[in-house]
Amino acid sequence: MTEKVVLGGQAERMQAALSPVLVIGPDFLAGRRDAADMAQTMVRAVQEFADGERARQEANMPPDQGILPASARGEAQKLQGALAEIYTCGSGYLADRCDSDCVARTMVQIMGEFGDLAPAR
Repeated sequence: MTEKVVLGGQAERMQAALSPVLVIGPDFLAGRRDAADMAQTMVRAVQEFADGERARQEANMPPDQGILPASARGEAQKLQGALAEIYTCGSGYLADRCDSDCVARTMVQIMGEFGDLAPAR
């Protein structure tokens, strides 16, 4: 479980990008969603985050300000790793390089680590 820390702008955007995955994760793990739906959500979440970051750069938006405390930097690194993992897992499933059990193992880990960040339904 993650503890609540004050995050910087990009880390907040990473956390928001992870939200769709966390929202449907429990339904997938309970068998109410299939692996293809989960994988598509995983890939789409990361692609939308990357597109948003690219758009910020192209719009010459100022970089996020301030120096983050160590706890926030650590959380940002975890979020970045989670986004990399869900993209790799989701795209691997969609390319037939892994199976639904692999997606489930990834989602068990992601929900265990970040599930408390899921928006309330």
